[in-house]
Amino acid sequence: MSGRWRREDFAPEVPAPTVFPRSTFGTVGAGLDVGHVRFQVLERFNSYARREDVDLSQLFHFGVWAAPRAWGYPSDRAGIGTEVGAQLSALWPGGFAVLNGAGNGVFTAGMPDSGRVAGALTVASQNLRGQTLIVHLEGARLRRPAPDALFDLWNGHKGPRVFGIHQFTGTRMAWLAVEDRVLVADDVWGLMGVGVAPFFDYGGAWYVDEPARLGGDLGVSLRIGPTRAVRGDVAEFAIGYRFGKGFSGSRWGFAIRKGVTY
Repeated sequence: MSGRWRREDFAPEVPAPTVFPRSTFGTVGAGLDVGHVRFQVLERFNSYARREDVDLSQLFHFGVWAAPRAWGYPSDRAGIGTEVGAQLSALWPGGFAVLNGAGNGVFTAGMPDSGRVAGALTVASQNLRGQTLIVHLEGARLRRPAPDALFDLWNGHKGPRVFGIHQFTGTRMAWLAVEDRVLVADDVWGLMGVGVAPFFDYGGAWYVDEPARLGGDLGVSLRIGPTRAVRGDVAEFAIGYRFGKGFSGSRWGFAIRKGVTY
């Protein structure tokens, strides 16, 4: 069981408001979670020189919640919300595959008002010595999202990695990544691990009223991560050839960023 109360002060941007009206909302709901906890211990998956527990649990979640008119919602937006999610996985010595999906939405007078659906598949293998081969595919879509809930692939460390900031935003998204993380040295000078990773990305984000805005890149990245720090976040220096939509200027791009975490 859970409940939520929130206050929001907002108004249309045009015309410019002089006073922001105050709005308060309340919701209450209940959910059920069933799961079988399962982890696989890997090394050099998302970091260096440390053991990583990869969550491969089998999970199922279902919830329902109410947003009544008496608690602040207009009559055309008050309704019942539902949410469902699941995760399935398979593992073998040195690798795994995990599939997950989730969806939620609000129904008003029997009609869908707003919602979100998303799904992802990740396959990883360390069966080749010194290499971590990863294939990742995901997609999602939003219906009537809040202004701050749009997809921005750069903020989420997703999408083609040598494209500019905020090039892919919208209410629809898709992303395919293929990456081979090759170990160069697991502990250089007792300070850091070093690797290289050839990669291929294809994906993007767009709005419902425009054609799919998709772009891709093919390149290689230098990966450097600490081996003595509490956090093992890897920095990535990536260079790649860009194609498709979502960029201007040279087809070659370069990015310094936090490494993708799968």
